[in-house]
Amino acid sequence: MYDGIKYDTGNNFDIVTSEYQAPVTGHYLVASHLFCDNHEAHQRILVNGIEVAHDHMFDGYEPSVVTEPTIILRLNSGDRLAIQKQGAFAGNVIGVHNGRLYTWLSVALINIE
Repeated sequence: MYDGIKYDTGNNFDIVTSEYQAPVTGHYLVASHLFCDNHEAHQRILVNGIEVAHDHMFDGYEPSVVTEPTIILRLNSGDRLAIQKQGAFAGNVIGVHNGRLYTWLSVALINIE
């Protein structure tokens, strides 16, 4: 879903699988922004393939919507974090348009256990 990496000092994000691998056990702040060119958007946060959070937005008046889940997660070293759009809408995910970043994922380590 992502077409580039802006900042990843630990090289923990796999651009091919769109997954972040936790380097150490601890608490992480996870924030994402999904922009769709439709009236409805669903976004799931997965850890090792299991949904841990979900965000849904519907607006019958706007031609595009955004979901922005933010969550603090405890991840074990090696856990794989992924953001997944859900197929309940027909719109396209907008990544970068006219030089502006519309869809992104941010993961920050808060503390190490």
